[in-house]
Amino acid sequence: MTKYDYKVAIKSDILKELDRVDAAIVGSGPAKYLKSRNIDMTIGFITPISQHFCETCNRVRLSVDGTLYMCLGQDHSLALRPLLRAGITHEELKDVIRYAINLKPKRHEFIDKLKKVVRFMSMTDG
Repeated sequence: MTKYDYKVAIKSDILKELDRVDAAIVGSGPAKYLKSRNIDMTIGFITPISQHFCETCNRVRLSVDGTLYMCLGQDHSLALRPLLRAGITHEELKDVIRYAINLKPKRHEFIDKLKKVVRFMSMTDG
């Protein structure tokens, strides 16, 4: 049993309680949705350990200090403040942001490298 099996067990316990069907809900994030047949409820699961979703993740975070974070689970970032203060154009800014988004990781390393990202959600404006 790996140290992450308990997280899978929690999801499976919840799913046992629901008479469920896959929901035809397409969200704008990484959650996979299930709908219950017996109660009016939809539940979304984000399962970064058992299912990688990084390749389809469309999120970046811009912090109050002008740092663009590509991933909440990694340290990849780009400092936009110095570029803005240097007077880059809107088109150049768009190009820089597109470049940064293309650097988003294809997968996380939550299991492979147990290095903890030391950044609180409040620091990332999340």
